[in-house]
Amino acid sequence: MALQSTIKDVAKEAGVSIGTVDRVLHNRGRVSDANKKAVLAAVNKLQYSPSQIARALVNRKSNLRIGITYPKVDSDFWSEIPAGIELARSKLLPFGVELLIDYTETYDVLDQIASIDKLIAEGVNGLLFTSVDDSSADQIERHIPENVPYATVVNPTASVSRCAFHLGPDDFLLGNLAARLISLFCGDKCNIVLLAPNYNFNGTQRRIAGVLSKISQSLPGLNLLKVMPVSGVTDEDIRSHVYASAKDALQMFPTLDAIYVSNGFFDQAALAVRDANLGGRVKVFGHEHTSALPELIKQDIVGATIYQKPAEEWYRAIVMLAELLSGTRTITAQDTRVECSIIMKETLALINIGSVHLP
Repeated sequence: MALQSTIKDVAKEAGVSIGTVDRVLHNRGRVSDANKKAVLAAVNKLQYSPSQIARALVNRKSNLRIGITYPKVDSDFWSEIPAGIELARSKLLPFGVELLIDYTETYDVLDQIASIDKLIAEGVNGLLFTSVDDSSADQIERHIPENVPYATVVNPTASVSRCAFHLGPDDFLLGNLAARLISLFCGDKCNIVLLAPNYNFNGTQRRIAGVLSKISQSLPGLNLLKVMPVSGVTDEDIRSHVYASAKDALQMFPTLDAIYVSNGFFDQAALAVRDANLGGRVKVFGHEHTSALPELIKQDIVGATIYQKPAEEWYRAIVMLAELLSGTRTITAQDTRVECSIIMKETLALINIGSVHLP
């Protein structure tokens, strides 16, 4: 679906400045008849309708500065984020919204705090980040002035916090869905091991709880043999530890039917299955899309993954925070859920990976 036109698009089409477009739309100031006709023709051609946020931001006396920091750890997952950030930048920049970007190389909360400190020092009006520890809200908030609203994406902070809102998947329901997918691919009676990188993350704990709940309520034949926390805060460490944990699980449980990895590092477990020559007998399930996924599905090693559309997720969060800072949005619910897709053999070609689709 085509993206909605912006005031910048109208100005370019009409061959005038953004300020001239604004004066025409709000019937203020002096504009030549030729420019007025050009602007109105562009508005009609592009079917442009100025939004409430656009009007509010254009009228501000100073720019809004939104600080964004994220961890570049799960490289396939986080490599999709810049597409959403850059689309938000292009849509909001004409209205005086600046995006200041920083990132960390780990899932360490102290690295995240250092990144937040850096953005605060640059005078941001609001912050957007992914919480890297379910107990870090108080620790982080000591570094964020009370007049600087912040929001989280993907993984939430602890519920008792000053967080304005969280945008991300319902991790408990994703755990439910993962259990159901395992039963569909492996049968109502099968043996499972759950590998949990980022074990202390709020979202990880919710996914584990969702799996356990689904098994106890409606899938009693799924035998969860063990939940194995996986250590590591860097990309390299987590990858090697997931591979080693999967290898250990295969040796520990000869009757294993499925491995569920609670995040995007599932491909490392799949490589362990492949290297043990158990492809087709032990299926792997996880989250998100990786460059290795199509081949792993083709080899019948990965059954399915659950994809949360990270580029679109971050785009929406940035726009929501800009609306909040401009006074055009009131947050009525702290959590905003995102739509997820199931990636498997039959849907792989149908899902647009890394793109943003706007209504």
